[in-house]
Amino acid sequence: MTTPNNSQTAPDAPASPGGALRHEEKLHDFWNKNRTTIFAACIAVLLVVAGKGIWEIYRVQREKSIQADYAAATTPEKLRTFAREHSGHILAGVASLRLADDEYSSEKYADALADYELAATALHDTTLAGRTLLGQAICKLHSGLAADGETQLKQLAGDPAQLQAVRAEAAYYLATRAADEGRVEDAKRFADQVQQIDAQGIWAQRALSLRASLPPDASPAAGASSSGVSLQVPGK
Repeated sequence: MTTPNNSQTAPDAPASPGGALRHEEKLHDFWNKNRTTIFAACIAVLLVVAGKGIWEIYRVQREKSIQADYAAATTPEKLRTFAREHSGHILAGVASLRLADDEYSSEKYADALADYELAATALHDTTLAGRTLLGQAICKLHSGLAADGETQLKQLAGDPAQLQAVRAEAAYYLATRAADEGRVEDAKRFADQVQQIDAQGIWAQRALSLRASLPPDASPAAGASSSGVSLQVPGK
């Protein structure tokens, strides 16, 4: 026969009503002492939320206004004014890029170089960044900065972070420059680099034609031939 286990604990006794009252009194006292601070904190939170909403509305409206200004910039003069007034904005970079392309086509290489540099600043985190750097490099070739331009083209051609089309075009310009200067082996090497970068692209087709026009060796007489490359806007 088993005996009752006297070690078993008795059920918890209900909380004392007096304890609950004391807790409520503490809350009441805390509220009386700190309600001004609590109200201030709540108002601050509301102001932050409202401020973010107002800023977002302002940002959206401002962006729409900038887009409208860009659409209205239908002449080179208006594009230049837009780029100056909205310096640093992506659309200002696009405006500078358009100006630079037009100046390059008109063989105004110094002006084009300046606008490509402005475009590069505004578009450095976009897919157009490589285009602006390519334009800079080619303008340097025509502006007494040939060594800098060739170095920049080599960097672009060898940079896997750039778009294939940009890399291939950079290598193609290096090939045509080498061919024009009679550096036949360099021309062949850069033409082959175009194929390695983008074998199916338009620059690969042009590189094949250029390579076919080169002599089989690098003799001085053979190296004097010209590639006959026509002027075109970088990236077009």
